[in-house]
Amino acid sequence: MPSATLEDEFETVKALLGRPAAPAEHDVELSASAPADLLDRIAEALDGRAPHVVIDCRDFNHENLPKLLAAAKARLAMPCPNYPRLWFRRLEVGLVVIERRIDETSQIAYTKAFKEAARKIIARPAASKRSTQGLVALLSQVGPRIALMGAIGVWLFERRFPSLYEFYKWYGHRDRPGPRHVPESRLGELNNWAHPAGEHGIPKRRNRDRQLIEAMLADIRHAYSRGRLAKHDWYRCVILLKHSRTRAGAVFRERLRSELAELERLGVAPPPLLVVADGRTPGTDRGDDE
Repeated sequence: MPSATLEDEFETVKALLGRPAAPAEHDVELSASAPADLLDRIAEALDGRAPHVVIDCRDFNHENLPKLLAAAKARLAMPCPNYPRLWFRRLEVGLVVIERRIDETSQIAYTKAFKEAARKIIARPAASKRSTQGLVALLSQVGPRIALMGAIGVWLFERRFPSLYEFYKWYGHRDRPGPRHVPESRLGELNNWAHPAGEHGIPKRRNRDRQLIEAMLADIRHAYSRGRLAKHDWYRCVILLKHSRTRAGAVFRERLRSELAELERLGVAPPPLLVVADGRTPGTDRGDDE
């Protein structure tokens, strides 16, 4: 293949790394003639430039898409040079909520279970809390003014850690137009979709997956709307899908597109995310089995 064609492929992807203007700019597929290693080369080019993750769709079952989302979240949350760290607390709350069925016969127990899940996700590290408390105690021995300055410094430090309500309330959809809900209501639906009642209950995986994808998109949108990421023209984060035409890859892309279309309908700003798919099925490059 001529080198110019390879450059065209890469430039097409690079041109999409800016802020998206429409849902169609979130999900692109490489041409069938692209070399098998192009996705890896794109990943290498993004090292140190933008948060990104390479997902091999063969590693995931299409019926358990939350595992794919958890893997993507874990890699995107890793430090990237010059970028503030990305947090995925809304998605993490959802992933905790679907771990097991929550008995909703007691409203108090139901509410408590969800709040504990959210609190566990956003809790400040215990070591950090002990250190700041010790610092204030030490400064108080020097003098009240020094102690006050130390307390102000601790308060500024603790602002890095959001309140429970800030992230928990998102499940009431207070960050977008349309009806608002009690957070427990939406989280209850999410838990029931993952773990339906009754011996023969059928999980509503599509609803579950779309809710979790929406949570991930909200986390990304939130991160890029604050601090340094809101002030400059940063590259958006990128998910690179290998063997994207497996069932897991196809299901993820379909549900992502559905959710993006819904957000566009509601007038919500497009999240700064780009998905690049290789358009391959197992067997098209190394002779793998489906």
